[in-house]
Amino acid sequence: MTRLIAAAPALALTLALTGQPIAAQEQTRQISGSLSYMQKIALPDDAAVTVKATGAFDTILGETRFGTEGRQVPLPFSLDVPANLSGRVGAVIRIGGQPRWLIEDVPFKAGDEAVDLGALRLSQITPLAFATRFDCGGTEVAFGVLGERAILRIDGSDIEMEQVRSASGARYQAVEDDSTEFWSKGDDAMLSVAGQEMPDCTRIDESTQTYRAGGNEPGWYVSIGESEVELVADYGELTRSAPRPDPEVVPGAYVFDMPEIGARLTLEDRLCRDDATGMPHPHRAALELDDRVLNGCGGAPASLLTGGEWHIEDMDGAGIVDRSAPTISFDAGGRVAGTSGCNRFVGGYELTGESLSFSQMGATLMACPEALMTQERRMMDALEQVRRFDFDETGALLLIGGPEDATLLTARRMM
Repeated sequence: MTRLIAAAPALALTLALTGQPIAAQEQTRQISGSLSYMQKIALPDDAAVTVKATGAFDTILGETRFGTEGRQVPLPFSLDVPANLSGRVGAVIRIGGQPRWLIEDVPFKAGDEAVDLGALRLSQITPLAFATRFDCGGTEVAFGVLGERAILRIDGSDIEMEQVRSASGARYQAVEDDSTEFWSKGDDAMLSVAGQEMPDCTRIDESTQTYRAGGNEPGWYVSIGESEVELVADYGELTRSAPRPDPEVVPGAYVFDMPEIGARLTLEDRLCRDDATGMPHPHRAALELDDRVLNGCGGAPASLLTGGEWHIEDMDGAGIVDRSAPTISFDAGGRVAGTSGCNRFVGGYELTGESLSFSQMGATLMACPEALMTQERRMMDALEQVRRFDFDETGALLLIGGPEDATLLTARRMM
């Protein structure tokens, strides 16, 4: 079980990382908002609400539960979470103990100020049997069985499907609209909704991912698996392992305490750049090992890119066409998708220890006004030249490359 603690010896280490007196940091902050749904269905008196904020390693940062007692949506909520940690909020409304409306993965940034998430719209849910989840260019879909029917679930809607003949893979069409089609081939799938082709879909890996933190001097890393932690230091001369402990949550950081191997890993929820390559990572890492403190970075760089759509606000310093709304999104399977403001595009991306690059880019062929076509050419040309990524002090994503190693595209997530 995750431990949430207000003070610990790790706070002294957090002080060293942040440069701020712990007493001056707010220990908690409030996350608030309201819950509603589209269906015109009244809640019974025994309806129950759970709102939960989670952080890295599935730690519970805060939770509130309450009965509706005859109240109807919108339902206001608030909960306290540790300061200076980012996370995601999820909420569920249950009737008779069964979940009926749900929302997940509403992000909030690290900081010490209160956050108002505004009105959150929950989707009506019915569990699908044998469901498989896919990521289609940033849009999550599920394909499974409801009763005796095959169901495609997308954007909170259930579409009944029927299998049709296919030379390979499993191909389905919507019962009421043959222009909606789902065609799966192993871990990949193709999806069209009402005649609109979606970006290529990849199966979402449900397995637990290994977390890694490390540093260059003196060559160390800690690998946190599902049940075990592996520690390597001094360029491989020192190796130790221990059962994975529950992470402790302190303001601004997560702590893995492993006294049986003389180690304590603190992961501060702040952007960290590798001191050899400049590659951004989501956490600043400090490993207390015996009588030493080793510094480095933690977390996968890809996690900074995935998880939501980026809205492009500048191209090579020349801005964008008004109201064109170009976007880009990354999935965990190495796929990228978005729109230039005219056509949709799909492709692949690759992250190495030092670089980010795009490949196999393709786009639809719709004709648009000349200004949008020019913007599309600028955007696709920029993506071909990208060699790395970074973030500015406001949190904007910078895609960098070209002969002058300059910022080619600037993008920002919308809350």
